[in-house]
Amino acid sequence: MNETTIIHESPWSDWFATQDLSRGVSLHERGGNRSIILTPPPEWEAAWAWNVTEDGAGIYFRRTN
Repeated sequence: MNETTIIHESPWSDWFATQDLSRGVSLHERGGNRSIILTPPPEWEAAWAWNVTEDGAGIYFRRTN
């Protein structure tokens, strides 16, 4: 995989994200009980970071090496 940034949009309009212990990010529906876990490509190993997109619609993973 050549991409250095991968964007994931949240399936909910009202949500929050937390780093997950399984080496990814959990998106949670605020006020609900639904959540999903997103992970970067395994070949990135520990060389990645994440943040919320500028428009607030989701998160992105960025390769750091």
